Amino acid sequence: MGAVAIAASLLPGCVNTKFKTDATVQSFVIADEPYAAGVGRDIIAQGGTAGDAVAAMALAMTATLPSRVGLAGGGVCVLFDAASKKARTVDFLPRPAGAGGVAMPAMARGLYAVQAAGGSMRWEQVVAPAEQLAQFSPGISRALVQDLTVFGGRLTADSDSRRRFLGSGTPAVGAVVAQPELAATLSVLRRQGVGAFYSGPLAATVAQGTGIDPAQLRAYQPRVGGTLTVPFDISDLHVPDLNEPEAGAALVQTWKAVASLPPAERATRAAQLLGATGKGPTAAGAGVMVIDPNENGAACAFTQGAPFGTGRGIAGTGMLMAQGVDRGGFGAPALIANSIIGRTLFAGVGTANGDDGPAAGPAALLSVALPSGLEETSTAPQILAARPHPSPDGSASSAAGCRPRTGSAIARRRTIRAPAALR
Repeated sequence: MGAVAIAASLLPGCVNTKFKTDATVQSFVIADEPYAAGVGRDIIAQGGTAGDAVAAMALAMTATLPSRVGLAGGGVCVLFDAASKKARTVDFLPRPAGAGGVAMPAMARGLYAVQAAGGSMRWEQVVAPAEQLAQFSPGISRALVQDLTVFGGRLTADSDSRRRFLGSGTPAVGAVVAQPELAATLSVLRRQGVGAFYSGPLAATVAQGTGIDPAQLRAYQPRVGGTLTVPFDISDLHVPDLNEPEAGAALVQTWKAVASLPPAERATRAAQLLGATGKGPTAAGAGVMVIDPNENGAACAFTQGAPFGTGRGIAGTGMLMAQGVDRGGFGAPALIANSIIGRTLFAGVGTANGDDGPAAGPAALLSVALPSGLEETSTAPQILAARPHPSPDGSASSAAGCRPRTGSAIARRRTIRAPAALR
């Protein structure tokens, strides 16, 4: 894969706007799919916050990157609220709930919780851009074409997605593929609210299509809690607390073990400690991250449980059923924030590509994305050049940082098994 994330807003310098009232307002918006990044940029330009932007970008990717993000899937987010100076985890992993390990559709209520916790716009404003992208396709991006090329065979012959995306062979970048069924589903979410996905006619269709008990679907709620933290001087690293003590502890302990290593050694050692050295099928992830003008931060990783989920569609909805996951190895979001003054300094996500084995997401975060947020004396090109290539696991990372000591800004995504690109 090439580097496909787009930094929709990037300024050449960073200042602390809390104490420099004449400073230029800045924000950073990054997504693993370019149309989603554009949606995030527009949400921030309209006065939205980090929570609004990441929710809108995730919904957009259900239309523009369904190989990794879908309403029947889920994810995990780390949020930092600059006003309260508190960080939290929103856990909406698509855990197994139906026959054959079909996932509980966690995305809709998960994103609603993210937007409620860190947003300021109306819910319908957050959903509308995704509905437009599904109804009036602007053309398939390179990100989706790459996944269709590698993993398109996972789509079952009778799925609506296979008919639309692969009916005439793998589409070229820019091919127009409208998704009216998905647009109709998003329209229901926009007009009737997120509850319509879990109770009512749409919920009945989802329950029947996934084989999940309607009562179980109706009762689903994401988990909102604290984060796992590592102190750095007057700032803290925040990573998700997924209620998996051994997994969270492993990520934190691994970072402590590799933080002082040279870049050329850090990636290999992190992969070894996390057990991410093997190749093989894994959940593919996609990441988004935002630092908004008020210095709130949000970083999220999403998954369908496998590339294109189970490969089977839910009739009449435009959705693909997701494969359930028990852990967050598909993607690891993180924030660095100063909790004294209330300021997000860094947002990053490491993600797995679908064939790079377990724990690839956390390994990418620790070996690439996180160090870029801490090495404040280096420029973005220098940080990228110092990373080992290719990595042991072939995973990807995205990061945006604003370090006040040097006044430097970084925003980019790197897919470590191919030449990196700074966008």
